[in-house]
Amino acid sequence: MRLVARRTIAVLALVLAVGLLPACANGPYPDLKPYSTVETTLPPPAPGMARIYFYRLLSYYDIQDGTTVYLNNQTVGFSRIGTVFYRDVTPGSYLLSVLSRGAYPNQFKTIQVAAGQVWYARIESLLSWSDTGGDLGGGSRGATFTVNLIDPVMAKQEIHNLSYLPPG
Repeated sequence: MRLVARRTIAVLALVLAVGLLPACANGPYPDLKPYSTVETTLPPPAPGMARIYFYRLLSYYDIQDGTTVYLNNQTVGFSRIGTVFYRDVTPGSYLLSVLSRGAYPNQFKTIQVAAGQVWYARIESLLSWSDTGGDLGGGSRGATFTVNLIDPVMAKQEIHNLSYLPPG
């Protein structure tokens, strides 16, 4: 009798898991389209402009909080886990930063942007750094985020199935 009960539970768990797979296909944001479905419809940067993509990978172990994204200390978007968005910019120097309660060495990046370039900035959270209160700013606890520049080949693979946040 116990063997039948175990098999029944295993079959029910499998059926439930298979039933949930379609819901997971669009990530945690059913109202957003996967980047892979909109990529070919996005306009290229206007002549004389460059593009910067900002994204966060979808990870079970990541901090679920979103964070504000800044270019030269001006808000340009809000990054949520499992999403990607872009901003077109004029050539120049840009400080890529995010709102972060915790500090971390070299957590933000400065880039020199030329017309026609495409940059990829992956926003990462440091869960263990946040949990330990290990910020360098004197004990403020909370989400610690960093900005990391990613090779375009790797970044294109990483953003392929993320949810696309259109400009708005």
